[in-house]
Amino acid sequence: MGAPESWDRVELTVPSVLDYLSLVNAVSEEFGLQMGADEDTRNAINSSVVEACTNAMEHGNGLDREKRVILTLRAAPGRFEIDVSDEGEGFDPEEVQDPRKPENLLRERGRGIFILRNFMDEVRFRIEPSRGTTVHMVKELK
Repeated sequence: MGAPESWDRVELTVPSVLDYLSLVNAVSEEFGLQMGADEDTRNAINSSVVEACTNAMEHGNGLDREKRVILTLRAAPGRFEIDVSDEGEGFDPEEVQDPRKPENLLRERGRGIFILRNFMDEVRFRIEPSRGTTVHMVKELK
């Protein structure tokens, strides 16, 4: 086997307070810049990171400032991996309604997972009841 890939890693832990989303966005943006991602890729990653962190704060942790959201950004040549973890009860992503269905088009909410799946190359959920949910996202660089 060859030498292991070299990964750069940044981790940020914030309370479940929406005001911290600007910090999450800034860290994500700077990490993308440092890793040499183009503007379209950075925008896709930032939108996904902010959406996943918003969901973790609101739906996962119920905006309980005592519960944390952990953002982990990793990059290796040609690849970004992102984890967003909350301390909530978990959920079933298959039960989230498709926002493209006519009855859901005018709803103000419910597009988060759809956004993640369209901006990222891979999205997986690890749900551990009473321990939280981790959203794992991958973006391949062009």
